[in-house]
Amino acid sequence: MSNLEELKQIFNTNKDKRICVLGTTCTGKTTLINESNIGVDMDEEIFPLLTAEETEYVCRTPWTEEIGNKMDELVRTKLNIKPGIPMFGTVLLDCDLIVYLHISDELLLERTNSRNVDFENAKKMQQKLEDEIQKSNILTIYIEVQNEKRKTLY
Repeated sequence: MSNLEELKQIFNTNKDKRICVLGTTCTGKTTLINESNIGVDMDEEIFPLLTAEETEYVCRTPWTEEIGNKMDELVRTKLNIKPGIPMFGTVLLDCDLIVYLHISDELLLERTNSRNVDFENAKKMQQKLEDEIQKSNILTIYIEVQNEKRKTLY
């Protein structure tokens, strides 16, 4: 079963729940939103609500725990998840169900290289997410990100 099919099945059986779909950078969150037409992108929801200074701070590199903590604070004070509208992102919000998009180091390295994204930053973010999920005690469904071939329409 593809990641997209698996997600659709999870969303369909949990329509009444507030679902937070988490994954580090380059796990395909935006692609899954676009292909499923289900859910919203946390980045698209939060960045219009931030000041220029806040945006500049949280977008700095290299990623640090302090930057991550500031982004968490901003997201948690400005956004919430509604039942039936999963939110895809990198910050754990109050929710009834977590769907965690786990990506192997090999695939993450391939994707970060192809997108000119820092692998170490992506790994740090992944570890932070995994720590938060473990501490949350929220029901979590783990999905292993696959390198699926996309059909290209001309």
